[in-house]
Amino acid sequence: MGSFLKIFFAALLAVLLGILIWVLASVGLVAGLAKESLPELKSGSVLLFDISASVMEQSRESGFDVVEGRTPAVTGLYSMVRALEAAAGDEKIKGVYLTGNSNGMGFAASQEVRNALDSMRRAGKFVYAAGDVLAQRGFELMGAADSIFCFPGGFSQWNGYVVEIPFFKGTLDKLEVKPEVFFAGQFKSATEPYRLSKMSDANRLQLSVFINELYGQFLSAVADRRGVDTAELHNLANNMAVNTATDAVRAGLVDAVLYEDEVRDTMKKRLGLKHDAKIPFITLQDYAKRQPWKSSTEISPDKIAVIYAEGEIIDGKEEDGAIGGEAYRNLLRKARLDKKIKAVVLRVNSPGGSALASEMIAREVELLKKEKPVVVSMGDYAASGGYYISCLADSIFAQPATLTGSIGVFSLMFDVSKLMNNKLGVTFDAVKTSPGADFMTPFRPMTDLERRVSQSIVDSIYLQFKSRVAAGRGLSLATVDSLGQGRIWSGSNAVKNGLADRLGGLNDALACAARMAKIEQYELREWPVIPSLIEKILGDEKQTVSTSKATGNKVVASSGNELTWMHHLRQLQRMQGAPQARLPFSLVLR
Repeated sequence: MGSFLKIFFAALLAVLLGILIWVLASVGLVAGLAKESLPELKSGSVLLFDISASVMEQSRESGFDVVEGRTPAVTGLYSMVRALEAAAGDEKIKGVYLTGNSNGMGFAASQEVRNALDSMRRAGKFVYAAGDVLAQRGFELMGAADSIFCFPGGFSQWNGYVVEIPFFKGTLDKLEVKPEVFFAGQFKSATEPYRLSKMSDANRLQLSVFINELYGQFLSAVADRRGVDTAELHNLANNMAVNTATDAVRAGLVDAVLYEDEVRDTMKKRLGLKHDAKIPFITLQDYAKRQPWKSSTEISPDKIAVIYAEGEIIDGKEEDGAIGGEAYRNLLRKARLDKKIKAVVLRVNSPGGSALASEMIAREVELLKKEKPVVVSMGDYAASGGYYISCLADSIFAQPATLTGSIGVFSLMFDVSKLMNNKLGVTFDAVKTSPGADFMTPFRPMTDLERRVSQSIVDSIYLQFKSRVAAGRGLSLATVDSLGQGRIWSGSNAVKNGLADRLGGLNDALACAARMAKIEQYELREWPVIPSLIEKILGDEKQTVSTSKATGNKVVASSGNELTWMHHLRQLQRMQGAPQARLPFSLVLR
C-alpha cells in the first residue's frame, strides 16, 4: 500500500508540474505573439491606411482567442488622429495611401479623421485613395484625397443616405405578446418598433432633419474637394447615375480607372522612385505605435485625464463594450481626488442606457466640476443617457455629424401571459400579500394603477433629466423641454440651440481644458486602462475597466449578423422594466 501511495503521489506531482510548465510555456508563447517588432521608418515613407478597418475610441493590442486564434490590434480614433497630425510634420513621411472599399468609422469620427487628412495635404503631403468598390461611405474619407482611383471592373455607389428601422409589432401580435410602454417626449422613438408598424410623424420629422443635415455636410465636403456643385452631386444620387468606375470618373468623383499596380507606379513617380523600386509603406497602426504620445513627468507634473465613455450605459461595475455606472463613477471620483490632475476631458461615444446609471455618473461630473475644469468631447453619438452624463460639463465640443440630444425617458415591459397560455399551455398562479407584490411580472397583464405608477416614474425621471440639462447649460426648463421631448440633434444644430458649445474634436477639447486649467505643459492620462494581453491572461485586478468590444447602439450601417442580434436581445432583456434614457438600438443609418 505504501509503495502504491508513493507511485500515486509521484505521478500526481509529475502531472501538476507538467500542467505548470504548459501554462508558463503558453503564456510565454502568447506574450511573444503580443510583442510586435515595429518596422523601420525609412525616408520617403508612405502611410498605409485601411479605412475599412473597425475603429474604437481606445487602442487595443493584438490578442489571442481560443476560437478565432490571434485577434488583430485596433488603433483608437485619437491615436489615429494624432498619428496623421504627427505625419504632417514628419519629414520622413511623404504621403498617405487610403485603401479599402467602405468606411469602418461613424459619421463624426470620419469628420475628425478627414480634418487630420486635410492637415496632411496642407503640409504638402500627398493623399491618394484607391479601391475596387468605392462605397458612398468610403467617400467620406476618400473625398479628402488629392487623387482617387478605382480599379477596372470595379463599381461605385452614390445613392444618398437612408435610415431604416425594423418594426416588431406584427410579430408580437402573432405571438400574443403585449408591450407595456411608458415614455416622456413625443420624439422619444425607442419604443415605436414594439407599439407601431411604422414611424410616427414626429419620429419621421426628426430623422428627416437629421439625415438631411448629415447628407448636406457630406455633399459639401465632397464638393469642396472635387469641384462639383452640391446640386449636381444630389442629382447624381437622385438619378442613380453613378454605378461603375467609369460613371464615377465621368461625374468627377474619381480621377482615373487604374489597376492597383498602376496606382503604385503613379505613386512611385510622385516619390521619385524607379519602376522596380519598392514603396516604403508603413501602416498607420505601426506609425501610431512609434509616437511618444505622453509627455514625461519631468517636463511637467501637471496632468489632464481623458476618460473614454464608449458604449451603452448600464448599471453595475463593468461589462465589455459598456459604461458601467459604478465603474465610471469611481473613475471620475479618482480624477477628482488626484491633485496632480488639473482638468478632465470626458470623451463620450454613447447612445445612453440606464437612467439610474446616467444619473450616478452625472452626479460625479457635477462634483468634479466644482474641483477642476471638465470638458466633454462628443464622438459619433452622445445622446439620451450619453447627453445626460455630458450636460453638466464646463464646455461641450461636438462634431457637425455627432448625434446628440434625445432628452427623454422610457420604460418597456412585455406581457407574455397569452403567449405562455395559448401557444405553450403554460399558466401561472401566485399567492400575494398585496395586489402589486408581483409588479412588473411579465406573466400577467398590468393593472391601471400599475400603469399610472410606471408613467409617473418615467415622468419624474424626465423632469430630473431636464433639470440637469437646465442647470448645466444655463437654460430654462421650458427651453430644455422644447429642445427635449426625445428629439435628436446634429452637432451643428446642438451648437446653435445651446446643447453644445463648439464644433471640434478631442484635440480641441484638450486645448480648452488646458486653457481653463491655466497650464501649458501636461502629461496625458487615458482612462480606463486597457489591460494588456498578459494582464488579461493573468487576470490583473488592478485594471479599472475593460472595454474590449463596443457593439453598443451605434447609428451606423449594421451587418445584421447573429452576434449583433443576440446583443440586441440581451439589451432588450436588460431594459425590461428599468427606466431608460437611450436611443433605439435598431436604428440603421447608411
